[in-house]
Amino acid sequence: MKNIKIILSMLVLMTLGLGACNDELAQPPVIIPEGGIGTGAWDNPMTVYQVGLGSVNNAFESCWVKGYIVGYVNIDVANVLKDETAVFTTPATVKTNILLAATADEKDWTKCIPVQLPSGPVRNALNVADHADNMGKEVCILGSTGSKYCSAYGLRSASAYKWGDKGDESIDNKKPETPVVTGQTIYSALDASDSSLDPEWTIENVSLATGLNYVWSWKDYNGQYYLNASAYAQNKANAALAYCYSPVISLDGFATAAFSFEHAAKFQTTIKELCKAVVRAEGATEWTDLEIPTWPGTTSWAFVNSGEIDLSAYVGKKVQIGFKYESSDAGADTWEIKNVKVTGTK
Repeated sequence: MKNIKIILSMLVLMTLGLGACNDELAQPPVIIPEGGIGTGAWDNPMTVYQVGLGSVNNAFESCWVKGYIVGYVNIDVANVLKDETAVFTTPATVKTNILLAATADEKDWTKCIPVQLPSGPVRNALNVADHADNMGKEVCILGSTGSKYCSAYGLRSASAYKWGDKGDESIDNKKPETPVVTGQTIYSALDASDSSLDPEWTIENVSLATGLNYVWSWKDYNGQYYLNASAYAQNKANAALAYCYSPVISLDGFATAAFSFEHAAKFQTTIKELCKAVVRAEGATEWTDLEIPTWPGTTSWAFVNSGEIDLSAYVGKKVQIGFKYESSDAGADTWEIKNVKVTGTK
């Protein structure tokens, strides 16, 4: 019930049009379709409608989504879901994706979601190029929601499936609980009240697309400051790789340590796959990617806490922490970060 309330609250916020950015426009009223909403659990999968809104449930690593297979996106024409690429007939020519809809006879692409089928058993079983008889079948698929595929909110990285309107009970898709590390603050930075970037922090541009001068910058919105990263410039996404990182921090004498921060990212295409929190021991040249437990929603520029990122492997050492921003021609999302904190216990 708690998860359902979370998703209902998100839809209510969208209805009210609550935004935090200077050029946000109020959203039109959201009408919840017949059948309600799902949490993404195996026995309460999300609906096509929810996924099409960009819905996420941070209680799960990935979500079960139910719908009917009605076609595919012809990426040989364009890698964008639209009139010219939405195909609702067979024989099919593409194996890498399918379209899901709320009903088996849907022919309106705006009421469909694209599903990415990575190479493997899920693609082998679900693609309509090899299995024309899959058309019109109801299926429940496990994958990542909240980001765009073929320029539309859909289901990425499909990893499991089950025919019918329920998922596979034997697959645990719940996100592991992040250990809570209580104790003293070892280090803090990027405070929202700081009018400039901490001079001890370093920006390192590894690669920038032609015409792109920077990725990281310190920005202000209504007197609140934050670290901003984006490679969207000249009205397009650009490939980039850049780091912003702290000075050396000593974890000597601590038995546990954790790293957390607040972040916002309304538009999410590749950010969850490419952008990371990072750490390295003093003197090391290579960074280690750290998984971020909690990502912000895609309905506003509201900041959320990342959750505790365990640094126990580095206790007794000196380290640097930071952020990796990576983008491609397919996606260059904006990432906003503030209030970095490292805590530990002795």
